[in-house]
Amino acid sequence: MKRQRGFIIVVICTIGLLLTLIVVKGITHNHFRNNAEKWSEKSFDRSNLIDLKGLQTFKADILLINLNSKEQIQSKNITATLDIEPDQILENSNFRTIHDHKGIIVLASDDQAVSARIWMLLSQMGIKQLYIFIPD
Repeated sequence: MKRQRGFIIVVICTIGLLLTLIVVKGITHNHFRNNAEKWSEKSFDRSNLIDLKGLQTFKADILLINLNSKEQIQSKNITATLDIEPDQILENSNFRTIHDHKGIIVLASDDQAVSARIWMLLSQMGIKQLYIFIPD
């Protein structure tokens, strides 16, 4: 009887531990994609850069994310503008706006390094059709 009781306790503890690990794994979010080589290709061949002429060629809606850019970018395709500080890009409301946008996303900043870092971050998180604006 004692032996059966000890066995049942071990089984219950093991099942409890497994359930706890499954729940913890399900709750934690790994937002980043692992294939860095694939998403970085656009950066190396510079196909992630776009100028005003390039913006004019798109037929899709464009979300312009203004990261402290003083330049006024005008294009008929720009349907929405998000003016935010770079460190606020992952706040829930901002990221939801970016994630839910079905068209093209263009990052604009006076400092191209800031745009490049945000492009890398958003690309790793699975955001597609993402470009960095370069002035003419």
